[in-house]
Order: sequence, then C-alpha cells, then structure tokens
Amino acid sequence: MFSQFAILGFNGTARYFPYFRNEEKNHHGYLALACLVSLAGFVLFTLLAFIFKDQLINAKSHENGLFSQYFWFLIPLTFFTLFFSVFDLFARMLYDTISGRVLREFTKRLFILLTLLFIFFKWINFSTFMILWLIANIIPTFLMMKRLISNGNFSLDTDFDFIDRDMGKKLISICFFAILTGSAPTIIASLDVYMVNAKFGLAETGVYGIAAYFGTVITLPSRSLYSIAYTIVSESWKNNDLQNIKNIYRKSCINQLIAALFIFLLVWANVDNIFKVLPQNYAAGKYVIFFIGLGYIIDSATGINGVILTSSKYFKYDSFFNLGLIGITIVLNLMLIPVYGITGAAIAAAGTLLIFNLFRYLFILIVYKMQPFTMKSLYAVLLAFIAYLICHKLIPEQKNYGLDTFVRASFITVFYGLSVYFLSLSEDINAYLNGYLVKLKK
Repeated sequence: MFSQFAILGFNGTARYFPYFRNEEKNHHGYLALACLVSLAGFVLFTLLAFIFKDQLINAKSHENGLFSQYFWFLIPLTFFTLFFSVFDLFARMLYDTISGRVLREFTKRLFILLTLLFIFFKWINFSTFMILWLIANIIPTFLMMKRLISNGNFSLDTDFDFIDRDMGKKLISICFFAILTGSAPTIIASLDVYMVNAKFGLAETGVYGIAAYFGTVITLPSRSLYSIAYTIVSESWKNNDLQNIKNIYRKSCINQLIAALFIFLLVWANVDNIFKVLPQNYAAGKYVIFFIGLGYIIDSATGINGVILTSSKYFKYDSFFNLGLIGITIVLNLMLIPVYGITGAAIAAAGTLLIFNLFRYLFILIVYKMQPFTMKSLYAVLLAFIAYLICHKLIPEQKNYGLDTFVRASFITVFYGLSVYFLSLSEDINAYLNGYLVKLKK
C-alpha cells in the first residue's frame, strides 16, 4: 500500500508514454523521471512513517506486537517494492510484459517459500525468518533492473527540455488523478480483510484470506492481459485508432470470460477436495471462494474496460468511480459482515466488482458507443453451467480425493475446452489451437 502511494501517481503517465517513445534518445529520460518522482515519494513516505509511527502501530498491533517489532522493515520493503514497480512499468511500456510478471508471481514467491521451509523445519528462528523474508522481497527488484540493463534499456539520462509547459501540466494532472485511481483499488482490496479482522479477529481473517486467495487465482489471465493491453491501447489513443480499441475490447471480454469460467469450474468443482487438504476450521471459507470467484468472473467478463478508461482523455472519471467505490465497499461490508460473517465480506467484494464494472461499462458505452458483448458470452456461461451440473450430478465421487480431483478436472478440461473450440467462441483461442495442431501434425 505504501509503495502504491509513494510512486505519486507516476504509473498513470504510462498512457502518455507513446509521446516519449524514442529508443535513440532513451525515450527522452522517461525512466530517469520516474525514478526521481518515486524517490521524492519515498522520502515523503519515510517522513510520514516516522511522524505517524505510533498511530500506525496502534492501528495494527491491538492483538499482537509483531507489527511494532518489525515496523522499520517497512522502509526497505517499500523502497524496493516501489522501484520494482517503476522498472516493471518501464519494461511493460517497451512490450516486455513477461519479466515482471514472472519475477513477481513466481520468483519472489519461490524465495518466500524457501524461507517458510527453513522455519517450518526449525532451521531458523522467527527473527532470522523475517530478515530472509525481507531479502526475498528485495531480490526481484535487482533482477528486474538487471533485465533492463541486459536489454540495453536502463538509462538514467534526463531530458527535461523535452517536457514543455503543456506536457508538464498534463503529467502533473495525470499523476494527481492516478494517485486516486491507483490507491483506491488497494484500499478497497484491503477493506474487507481489515473489517473481518476488526469484527472476528486474526483467526477468522486467516481463514478468509486463504479462501479469498483461491478466488483471486481466477484473475491471473486477465492480469497478464492488462499488462500488454495498456501499452497497445495507449498507442491506439495516440493514433486515434478507435476501431483497434473496439476489437481489443471485444476480444478481451470473451477471452477473459472463457478463461475465468474455466478456472472457476476447476476450483469450485473440487472445492470439497480442497478443504480435505486444509485444517477443518478452514471449511468456513467455502462460500468465500464462491462469491470472490463470482466477483472476479464479472470483472474478467468486462474485459479491458479499465484500461480503456484510464488510458483515455476521460481518465479522471475512473478516479471518481474508484473514490465512490470505497464508500460502497464500506457500506456493503457493514451491512453483510454482521449477518453472514466472512461470507458476507465475500458477497460485498462481489457486489463491489459488479457495481464498479457496470459503471465503467455504461460510461464506455455512452461516450464511445463500444458494446463488446455478443451471444458467444452467453454461450460460454451456459457451457460452464452445464459442465458443472454434469460434474456435480453424474460423475461419481472417488474415495481418494486426489483421484477425484483428477477425474473432475480432466472432464472439465475436455468437455469445456472442446465445446469452446468447436463452437468457435473465441477466434484467438481457435487460432492458437489450430496453430498448435498444425505443429503437432508436422
């Protein structure tokens, strides 16, 4: 959260990067400018962390003193998380969307897993674990910087002459609204956890967090798409190529919906097997998985609406939507958590995603007359529903939960995958599979 604020909204200027793009001139010092702004934001954060140290600790340490004990870990953690974001942003603008994703989603988690294994086997104490955990979070930043250097894209040369008064005003305006746009999702994503913790304590929060993680797995395909889509859509806005944006919008909706439904089917059809692996008290999180997953299906089904809006001249409206959403999230959680417990928090999260994406969809529809949905979206949902009914009603339960998971996952993959292919629901999926089949025949 702190690194999101410390970047001072400069990540929002990615929509303006096409005007900086010039390999011979090191993209007019865009990376250097990003580093300078982020460094200023980090200094500001450090001062605020020092001034409000007691308030921050009191807000988080009412149940244990761990946050107080390791409070100053926030400084290096924020610094390296911040600059990883800066380097990853720059790499994505240069069409390298893979490196940052791999380092953040795989490499860092692998290092953290190693530290967890050390403490699990009692090879280290908790204090040593925290130091190693911090190092595990720091390493990807150096690897990301090394990647930029090896590609010849790391330069801290400045080019302030390129930024005239008009461009400077636009960049400042973008940064201001990007602070709102960038921080709001982080706040919204944290509110349910904070409110569950306040209502039920750390144990229930742990159950909710683990269950919610299974739901967020559904977002992996869409998050990968957002990385590259932002760069392409920004270029299309610069060239006033609305038709290309419409095509990407339409394809993103059906492709993300198919992928999200497929992952949701795999998770929900095997949800009982998942809880056989986890301790008994985690069973309370079953419907957290369902509603969080449902919310992310809605989010995926609306495609790159957020990318289109935040990279357009109406980016300010997305900031207003985000701010309004904070209030909606708080109200829904206050209404539903007392009645339904942690499941209520998941329902609130799904409701928030529905309302937010409805606003974005209607805005793009009214302003740009872009309507991305076709009957194929409905067919994808019906196929998923049929696949689940067959899996749930007709496939007998195996005694071994590992075998049962394999059987159900195999059926879903074959039935849903072949149905999507032969009904030609996605031209991109069919083109990819046809290309693979040609290679297989050769």
